[in-house]
Amino acid sequence: MRFIIIKNGVYNYDTIREVIQPLLGNNIKMENDESNIIIYHSYSDEEEIRNMLMALEVELMVNMYAYLSSDSLDDRLSEELEIGKILIDYIPHGVYNLKEAILACDIVPSKEKILSYILKYTGINEEFIRDFAMCDLNVSKAGKAMNFHRNTMIYKLDKLASVSGFDLRHFRDAYILYTLIGNK
Repeated sequence: MRFIIIKNGVYNYDTIREVIQPLLGNNIKMENDESNIIIYHSYSDEEEIRNMLMALEVELMVNMYAYLSSDSLDDRLSEELEIGKILIDYIPHGVYNLKEAILACDIVPSKEKILSYILKYTGINEEFIRDFAMCDLNVSKAGKAMNFHRNTMIYKLDKLASVSGFDLRHFRDAYILYTLIGNK
């Protein structure tokens, strides 16, 4: 299950439903609260959803503020929804997933909550991220510094990537996680 959060502005709820339903199908669920329109769906083509939302922006002649969820497990969906609702108030206009939204924010709100969501079920903690970054994202160097075998490091990094979608071996992901840790 996935969701889209569209920041409620001058959008017409019915117009959004008319545009989105043909693409996402009849098995979507839409909610409208005071500040957001939330669309639950099971469509997997993120790029097509982005294009549709950008076309909607042009059609409605407004700035689109949208957050696209990852393909979360159902037990993590509500947590990501909370995070998406927080981030959508801080992103510039556009369509963002979690990584893009964090990078786009001038000030990242609720860093601890976001970091906790990302690291949940991974077995990775802030110290591991900090130490890995301080070793220039080098698996062997970090393994020696943290007293882990290289294969153990690879296992931990692979688990982080598979559970959270963040791969510390990639600069952008490491930067995001390191930024979320802050100066603790």
